[in-house]
Amino acid sequence: MPAARVYYLLALTTLLGMVGIVVPAAAPWALAADGAIVAAFAVDFFRVRSAALTATRQWPELLVQGTDAEVRLELGNPGRRTLRVRLREALHPGVAMAPEHTECEVTPGGRATWRYRVRPRRRGEHAVGPLTARVLGPWRLAWAEHRVLPPERRRVYPQVRWEGKVGHLLLLAHRHALGGNPQRLQGLGREPYGVREYLPGDPTNKIHWKATARHGRLVTREETWERGARLVVLLDCARGMSGQDGERSKLDHALAATLALARVAAARGDRVTVAAFSDRVERTLRLHGGRRALQAVYGGVYDLEARLVEPAFDVAAECVSQLEPRRATVVLFTSVVDLAAAELLRQAVLRLERRHRPILINLEDPELVALAHGAPATPEDAFARVAALEILLANRRLGKRLRHAGVRVVHTSADRLALAALEAYLALFR
Repeated sequence: MPAARVYYLLALTTLLGMVGIVVPAAAPWALAADGAIVAAFAVDFFRVRSAALTATRQWPELLVQGTDAEVRLELGNPGRRTLRVRLREALHPGVAMAPEHTECEVTPGGRATWRYRVRPRRRGEHAVGPLTARVLGPWRLAWAEHRVLPPERRRVYPQVRWEGKVGHLLLLAHRHALGGNPQRLQGLGREPYGVREYLPGDPTNKIHWKATARHGRLVTREETWERGARLVVLLDCARGMSGQDGERSKLDHALAATLALARVAAARGDRVTVAAFSDRVERTLRLHGGRRALQAVYGGVYDLEARLVEPAFDVAAECVSQLEPRRATVVLFTSVVDLAAAELLRQAVLRLERRHRPILINLEDPELVALAHGAPATPEDAFARVAALEILLANRRLGKRLRHAGVRVVHTSADRLALAALEAYLALFR
């Protein structure tokens, strides 16, 4: 394409042509100047089109949603003259807000480094366009475009790094030192540990009668805190989880909390299963311990998206029965935004409670909360506020009825979701 210098020269020849209207002798010179400029442009373009460029792109080890990351590009010039280059990175909107641009000079046999930062906005696998370079000709008359690097695909993962109490718990889990957690364990353990001679004050319901009859003296059971428990995480991927809470959707927050919970449970030695559902079972993953298993879980759920359908809580409950026929802890992440879904949810959770220990984590909808606490300015706003208050009241009634049935229920906002889920799960073993 023509450079700015070409347009300046053509403007001058245009002035010369205007003079040729008054002085006819100047017209041939104007035409000759135009021809010379076009010829020079063509020569400059063909010279720069053969310019050789090399490039390498270095991505960070992990691209995480909502976290800044630095990309490093190195441009090499194996030619014999200095090249002036304009670079353009065509980035997917899920990776960056807009394409990145820069301009630099690369000396003969030298290298130029370009660093830029991205802040991924959406999880999933995104296409990163080719790296294109426009090289300016030696006479600065023409730009020639080169495709330096081909397009590629990059994965953006959910949140993996945490601060505060959640980060502290994950650090203890990474060090396999959850026993050092200052949260005190209360009550009696439930996992068999051994037997010993009965001592005054021991609970009578702990007496091991078969061992007592065999040894001829009272023998009691010793029990410790549960390890190797079974955990099933149900992740709602239906319409209610598609709403935005800040820069991320409710499903983004719930997925990050799910992965944090899986990391802590796996560090305890628990058997973890993650099941995502909407109006059907979308995906199921089992975590069989070890760092590679955690990586497999991240790789298996990083691209989950909310579908605009109603959640089938009964299908999720049936899925738990198939995945874990034995007693397990079931943590259900959802967001109730309509009254019909609340009743279906209640029935499904009570069905789970017959065999398992369900924990309901209900993520508050920020739009409903804003409507319920805002002052209506129009009749339409008043109707919207009444509807929002009714839904919030139904959520409270749902929580109260489930708590009376022995179900642990947590209502929380997105910024406390991960911590609330971890505390509710660890409280079972205190």
